[in-house]
Amino acid sequence: MLFDLHRHLEGTLRVATTRELAARDGHPLASAHDLDDLLVARGPLGGLVPFLAKVDAAPAAFSRPGDWQRAARECVADAAAEGLDYLEIRFSPWFIRQETGLAPEAVIDAVADGVRAASAETGVRTALIGILLRDLGPERGLEQVATLLSRRADFHAVDLAGNEGGVPAADFAPAFARARDAGLRVTVHAGEGAGPESVWAAVRHLGAERIGHGVRSVEDPALLDHLAARGITLEVALTSNLHTSVAPSYAAHPIRRLLAAGVPVALATDDPRASATTLPAEYEAARTRVGLTDAELTRIAETARAAAFAWP
Repeated sequence: MLFDLHRHLEGTLRVATTRELAARDGHPLASAHDLDDLLVARGPLGGLVPFLAKVDAAPAAFSRPGDWQRAARECVADAAAEGLDYLEIRFSPWFIRQETGLAPEAVIDAVADGVRAASAETGVRTALIGILLRDLGPERGLEQVATLLSRRADFHAVDLAGNEGGVPAADFAPAFARARDAGLRVTVHAGEGAGPESVWAAVRHLGAERIGHGVRSVEDPALLDHLAARGITLEVALTSNLHTSVAPSYAAHPIRRLLAAGVPVALATDDPRASATTLPAEYEAARTRVGLTDAELTRIAETARAAAFAWP
């Protein structure tokens, strides 16, 4: 069975849909010389920021609530076409508000409606994760959580994403405490744009049960031991890590060291449009380009299933 635990809605927006909506509204993306080049990474980009520019370029064209309902339906339909059995979709209603001016509550309603409809049509089991933006500052953390909790029934978990190196996770502890008190599970982006100290902070201060990326954990043996002992799963996206230059190549990716240390690892796509990948392609890369064995890949698939926030 195929489980993707780390997929950003904003990173799944189809190029064709983006082009269509931009043309409808006269958005500048409609006149882009090469929209594919603007939205899709062709290789290593030298850092996280230029990769995020690929992800963040499309949402502004989705200017109406119905556009986000469509985006959600297409996200699930694409997952079904990949053969996925289970998908966790994460998105930031406040980021979408920044890009479109839409009320975050309206965005949540539209996404939730689209996901429910597409899940019923395709049979792909889905769960939503609400993202808090680091870049808005900790003083807005509680406001962002309040937005998610206004639609509590739509979410299974909360996440923190954004400028990992510039905004300490510990500052968001009150917001995450409120989310946990409301019964939301916790995953946190860490160990990608910053080092092991970021992963420690996510675990110690935010109560992270899973870590988005987390590959720089290999720099701290004590952290590896902690992750293994506590069963904290890392959501690893091989191709995305190459595009952000966190890993220099598939062969040199630290996933083998993570597995050797006993750290639970689940393969994920992160932003499949921006990285032009699918979950089956990530498994194939792990097999043929990283060199993982069938036994290791089976272990990864079993870890993903065990770590899912809404399965069974």
